[in-house]
Amino acid sequence: MSLREKEDFPLCEGSIYFNNAVIGAVPESTIKVLEEYWIHYGKILRKEVDWESGLEAYKEVKNNCKHLFAEIIGAATSEIAFLPNATTGVNTAFSMIPFEKGDNIVLTDLSFPMCATVAHKQREKGVESRFINHENGVVETWQWEKAVDDDTKVLMVDQAGWFNGYLHDIESLAEIAHEHDAYIIVDGTQSVGAIKWNVHKEDVDFLATSTYKWLLGGPYNNSTGFFYVKEGIQEDLGPDYVGGQTLKPAQMRANTTDGFDLYDYEPREDIGRLEIYNQNEAAYVAVENSMKLLLDFGLENVERQIKNIDTAIIEGLQDLDIDIQTPVDEDRRIYINAKIPEYKAVSEKLSKESCYVSPRVGGLRISPGAYNKTDEAEIFIEKIANLI
Repeated sequence: MSLREKEDFPLCEGSIYFNNAVIGAVPESTIKVLEEYWIHYGKILRKEVDWESGLEAYKEVKNNCKHLFAEIIGAATSEIAFLPNATTGVNTAFSMIPFEKGDNIVLTDLSFPMCATVAHKQREKGVESRFINHENGVVETWQWEKAVDDDTKVLMVDQAGWFNGYLHDIESLAEIAHEHDAYIIVDGTQSVGAIKWNVHKEDVDFLATSTYKWLLGGPYNNSTGFFYVKEGIQEDLGPDYVGGQTLKPAQMRANTTDGFDLYDYEPREDIGRLEIYNQNEAAYVAVENSMKLLLDFGLENVERQIKNIDTAIIEGLQDLDIDIQTPVDEDRRIYINAKIPEYKAVSEKLSKESCYVSPRVGGLRISPGAYNKTDEAEIFIEKIANLI
């Protein structure tokens, strides 16, 4: 069943929108919530609403985001921090890890450029980045086992592989990491909200995500992020960067209302000490509404709808003898990359027909959402057949 049977998605009307891996289509109710939010702030700035109470009006909505996000990934609320985006989260995770000269980081050439760049930055500390090469879009668990050793400090994993939707076996990778006293850091931007996660069962140490893709939180230039840190390691690891939120709340209040006494400080012990960056309230208000929709629909139903459409597309592509650089097995993918000839030109032609995909790494990245319908897969294949 499509999410559009429960909610309108205006971006999908009159088009085939298979581009969720760029920006997720936003439900009508979330658009209305955002409109109401900005109308409210217009009233505050015009002094039509009391300033202080008006600024607090969405506080509980924003705070509820942590509860909803924790439910989506199978975590505790106390393990969730507000951070601006996945990039900030991945950088924060790396800054918390006590690297030493001679350590190494293991990742793959399926890594999103941001993740690879953050790993390379650790060379300044004498840390090596080891890349595992994929074979037709797949990196098997045994390849990770071979690459990891007792000098490995981090396994950096994109879930899913950003250009082809490949799903790693996160639980097995976490086991490999922990056997070598290493940490596993996951960029979940391309799967959180699309599949049923359980970070406790999978034993993930850190997970970062942005909200503008599968969480349906709105366009990337008005989005935000979440950061998960496993409870058992929060107390032992601290980030490089600090700010007012690093302080215990009582000390922060005293220094803003009573007077300066910061000749020493004691950092907070909870995850709130990581929340030193600006928090885009409007983006949290938007994603709060969309997460409620996803949870009400059921993440297992979200995943099933996406994979059903994927399968219909794959079968159609196979009938056209088009190579696919994504596993056919639905347990190992959440979207698709097809090696279509002249894929960049084909992408442009498709967009002129209101059919949206992305040219990525030698093929077309096709990423339907749970709001798409199975018959759209048939129409898409017809369009591809006419263009190749």
